[in-house]
Amino acid sequence: MPPKHSFAKSVALAAFIVLLIASGFYLLAAAAYFFLLVFAGILLAVLFCGLTDWVVRYLGLKRWLSLLLVTLLVFGLLIGSFVLVAPTLYEQADQMREKIPQAFSSLKEWLSQYNWGQRLVEELPEDYKRMMPEQKEILQRITGAFSSTLSILADFFIVVITALFFASNPTLYTHGFVKLFPEHRRTRMLEVLHACYYTLKMWLLGMLSAMAIIGVSTAIAYLIIGLPLALALGLIAFFLAFIPNIGPWLAGIPAVLVGLTVSPDMALLVIIVYGGIQMVESYVITPIIFQKTVDLPPALLLFFQVLLGILQGGLGLLMSAPILAVLIVVINELYVKDVLESKKGNEDETVQAGESAER
Repeated sequence: MPPKHSFAKSVALAAFIVLLIASGFYLLAAAAYFFLLVFAGILLAVLFCGLTDWVVRYLGLKRWLSLLLVTLLVFGLLIGSFVLVAPTLYEQADQMREKIPQAFSSLKEWLSQYNWGQRLVEELPEDYKRMMPEQKEILQRITGAFSSTLSILADFFIVVITALFFASNPTLYTHGFVKLFPEHRRTRMLEVLHACYYTLKMWLLGMLSAMAIIGVSTAIAYLIIGLPLALALGLIAFFLAFIPNIGPWLAGIPAVLVGLTVSPDMALLVIIVYGGIQMVESYVITPIIFQKTVDLPPALLLFFQVLLGILQGGLGLLMSAPILAVLIVVINELYVKDVLESKKGNEDETVQAGESAER
């Protein structure tokens, strides 16, 4: 074939590849929320698979029966915990509704003692209680939201059904995925998928352990110092601990506000106690847990959280840590090991062969 035609063919192939990559990025950006939901389903499937494998290994039950027991156990614990804790939380939430405006009033009085604080007080609204709706209004709004849209329920079912499908027969999906690659690369892709699964499983184990420690220790500490709403505030700390770096400190805001309703000294004590818990958790507990599970670079994780939080809101913020863990595994396995280190090994072999030839 003439060189001119070969050049034109190369340019057309390069343009097609660039267009294909651009289309892929566009599709990923346009349907990013859907892919995040699918990834949330995969993350839940990893939890189901880990527990199912444990039941199969130690109880010797069939996989489908083990998965059924695990599913019933997980959702049974969630529903049972909600039924047991909901009345107390409802009562404490009612008290919190009364105490938060009082906390703002106490904060306003404290700020008024200082010149710089007086300027802030002038910008604050006068009636904080009016800003907070009644419980009946809240219930009506929630009911209206659910009746007007099924998006939340649809998202929930997408995550749960995806998790159950993946957990019921993970081999079907993993082997089906690797068939998209050349035959000589399929074994390697299975290894990478297994590494991703192991990373997500260990990350979940570490995160759930850290969440439990933070939630329980926070509730106990609040009970010891006599802070009202200790159970509700401990539960808030438990759930927000799922968001590394940002979540634990967000959980301290309502605790400080509740402390202000008692006295400024109580608010200061809450800051000291909760800050101490976070210091111990950040520098002692978390390093020990994640040293044995998955350790993510803190600065990189924070930047990734901000990025996904800006692009996809709350769901992006929630999924940022496990997605980053998977990306690190994929980059390390497919780029660092298979490309960079492989080329380095080939270059070393070439140099050694050249030296041997010269001898």
